[in-house]
Amino acid sequence: MQRITGKYCMAGRSDIRPAILLLRDDGSLRVLATDFDYELTSTTLKECRQGDVLPGIPVELHFDSGDYFIPEDPDLRWTPRSGFLAYLESHMVMVLAAALMVPLSFWLVFTQVIPAGAKATAPLVPQEVLNRVGRSSMKTLDYSLEPSRLAQYEQASIIKDWNKAAEKAGLDNDYRILFRSAIAPNAFALPDGTIVVFDELVNILSRDELIAVLFHEAGHVDRRHGAQMMVQASAGAIVYGLLLGDLEGLSEVVLGTGISLGENAFSRTMETDADDFAVEHLKAAGMSPDLLASALNSLPGSQRETNSWREYLSTHPERKTRTERIESASD
Repeated sequence: MQRITGKYCMAGRSDIRPAILLLRDDGSLRVLATDFDYELTSTTLKECRQGDVLPGIPVELHFDSGDYFIPEDPDLRWTPRSGFLAYLESHMVMVLAAALMVPLSFWLVFTQVIPAGAKATAPLVPQEVLNRVGRSSMKTLDYSLEPSRLAQYEQASIIKDWNKAAEKAGLDNDYRILFRSAIAPNAFALPDGTIVVFDELVNILSRDELIAVLFHEAGHVDRRHGAQMMVQASAGAIVYGLLLGDLEGLSEVVLGTGISLGENAFSRTMETDADDFAVEHLKAAGMSPDLLASALNSLPGSQRETNSWREYLSTHPERKTRTERIESASD
């Protein structure tokens, strides 16, 4: 028989009494108050519930009545543990390492595994899904964007020049160019092939520089970067849903992803990929890749200068790195 000293706590009361727990080999037990030497409870170990096991902290033994017993010995375990669990319980460093592995695993999943999987599966997303996302996103974005103030003939002229350059570059021209007005110069692409150009960008770039920017945005569409971000958002929502037990609203996440494409960043890898696409097709169209570098250099120098939530460079890799890379491709 084991004699285990500790404290007996009564449910719903502040009484904490010194006690001795007598544990027999058959699993039956009695708890006696040491101050008055009378029985507080009797039961079997099988009918009790063991508290949480943490290194250096006594493990409570809970009874059906709600009362519980706290042993003095912090290393006491009421039931045998497997070798691995026992090892963890007795090694705080291992417990801390295991705790650190959880956020590290999340970081790896969301920054490495999901993006890699999204890149591989983006080409499999049906075009109809991309079209639906594009339409829904544009409809929502139009609530925050102003109609273009450019004359219709100027819009038509830009589209005509773009069509000529795209045809000369051998590009399948399934793109729809739309013009809107906002505070800062910007352009962005939606997954369905819609490219939105702000008046403010048209006003500060030459026509050829603008065509270079359109080739860049077309690169995002051609490389299916929007679809990749959709898959990433959906996969992330599924992971969170599985962890939290709630998968409702997944379709809204998918449709809402396209909206963020007009406001948030493509990854640096995606931007570099789109730059490479633009350089390749500018050369094919008989135009200098330096036009894209020149367009970047024509933009405001920082987000503070425009004080806009849509400031173009805020979501793109550092300008100097991009322009140097583009200019080196022109040599």
